[in-house]
Amino acid sequence: MIDFSLAEIAVLSASMRDESGRSSAIALEHLTEDDFTSPTRQQIFKAIAKHSPDVNEVDVMIELPDLANEVTEISAQYGGGQIDRYVDQVIEQRNAKSVEKAILYAQDDVRDPNKTAEEVASAFTTRVAKAFSKRKGQTHVRDAVAEAQAEYLAIDAGGVSAISTGFKGLDGLLNGGFREGCLYVIAARPGIGKSALAIHFTHEAAKFGKRTSYASLEMTASECSGRLLTNVSGVPRPTMKDSMDHIAKRRLAETTQRIKQWPITFKDDHEATLESFRAFLAQQRMEGELGLVVVDYLQLLSAKGYESRTQEVSEISRCCKTLALEYQTSVLALSQLNRALEVQKRKPALSDLRESGSIEQDADAVLLLSPHKDDEDLINCEVAKNRNGEQGMTTLEFDKRLGRFSAHVEGRLNNDKPYG
Repeated sequence: MIDFSLAEIAVLSASMRDESGRSSAIALEHLTEDDFTSPTRQQIFKAIAKHSPDVNEVDVMIELPDLANEVTEISAQYGGGQIDRYVDQVIEQRNAKSVEKAILYAQDDVRDPNKTAEEVASAFTTRVAKAFSKRKGQTHVRDAVAEAQAEYLAIDAGGVSAISTGFKGLDGLLNGGFREGCLYVIAARPGIGKSALAIHFTHEAAKFGKRTSYASLEMTASECSGRLLTNVSGVPRPTMKDSMDHIAKRRLAETTQRIKQWPITFKDDHEATLESFRAFLAQQRMEGELGLVVVDYLQLLSAKGYESRTQEVSEISRCCKTLALEYQTSVLALSQLNRALEVQKRKPALSDLRESGSIEQDADAVLLLSPHKDDEDLINCEVAKNRNGEQGMTTLEFDKRLGRFSAHVEGRLNNDKPYG
């Protein structure tokens, strides 16, 4: 007989004592505070989630001074390793509780004179099946095909659930924009505007109240916010040579107040690991649904235990796709292209994705950015792979001074037109 209380303690102690951050990342990915059977353990798990991935016993004690003795006692139980087994045991306990609830509902149904034995049995088996199928990602074909039909009808009616890119032409290629459960890759050489375009998409998501988690491995949160502020306000970052007039200052202040209300969280970690990224998203998911997740950029993440960089990047790419499916969110991963492009002076191809072919394989869509050959203010955006729509090219205008993208209006080199 498994002692589930010991499994709970083992998960908490490993999360506080494992310096690699792996234990807390796995625990936060699969468990919630409701999976723990005592209020004390629930509070400790919440504190771990708040301070993850660099959580330790001291952080939790400071967060919960009244439970300092209990935290110390639980932390002392750490025996190293086996976090996966203990998490599985807690999940088993959770499933058992779901079955117990189903039994209680069945007992009430049996006493209902208006329900037949067949109806009671059917309701019981449905509740039990749901408790397990949701955990294992199982969906009956009747439900899956109904969802597919609803999606087809929504696309036909122009009402598919997606986050608009802000560009009609690009939305058309992507069947409405960024969709739940999908991994999108934006790839380019440095200086083309990958981060600026990601900031633009973050702005679009925020305008419609979609929560965005932006993991920046290259810029600080302040730098990301500064780019967003310039992008939205149209006020360029001041220099020592230039000063802002009172109109620009007022616009900057008004835009700052607007942005403060937007549901955006920046994570700046220049030495981010895959484990810390997973823990960050798990923590964000505990606070509510995620609309958009941005990784800037993919090759700066690291994963432990792989013999080659190719294997490492493959695992990171696969994890991004898995997280998109698990959290039913859109994951936007920025990626570098090979340096050979600059020498060969040709347009990019999928084969130029740096360090791993798995990026192309895992992505639902790949957007390749490159300079327009006739105009330095134009950027070609090619949808080179698209699992849910068409491949094609659209051209965007890029104001480098403001770090702002807009639809290309004149020249008609593409099918993109501005909204409004």
